Amino acid sequence: MRQILAITIYIFLSSFLYAQGPNFEVAVSTDSVLLGNYIEVSFTLSNGAMEEFQPPVFDGFKILSGPNQSTSISMVNGTTSQTASYSYYLEPSDIGNYFIPPARAIAEDIALETKPIEILVVPNPDGIIQQPKPKNDFFGGGFFDRQDFFSRDLFGQQAAPTKPIQPKKKRKTYRL
Repeated sequence: MRQILAITIYIFLSSFLYAQGPNFEVAVSTDSVLLGNYIEVSFTLSNGAMEEFQPPVFDGFKILSGPNQSTSISMVNGTTSQTASYSYYLEPSDIGNYFIPPARAIAEDIALETKPIEILVVPNPDGIIQQPKPKNDFFGGGFFDRQDFFSRDLFGQQAAPTKPIQPKKKRKTYRL
């Protein structure tokens, strides 16, 4: 009886772990950008070791930085997870609709491909400079990247304005 139970559990766990195969995704900082600004494009492989990476051809974009590579491996309660990422900073050359074609990767002898991404580039007559939106940090939502981080209390409410501390005026003393 114990052997049948152990075999059943083993089959169930191995099928569950097998279903967690490699996953290859693309993410962009924004899908529309003002001309003269740049975007960040990241290609991320999770649940597998990347054997080969083939980036797309970025037609209509100038590569400002990239490929920037990052990897992470974590082991929690005996379960190992691995993530590899390649990111690029791209500046569009003209206004219009652009497509970033799929990137390709090979992980664990499996060929993977991302979906194509459409980027809309609009005119920028005022010369506005935008920064790519930061990725969510560990605490979620880029909380520590906010401009008003120190103006909030412990619960995220707007803190009461404080009066600036005035230096004490020196008293003039007279001897009689």
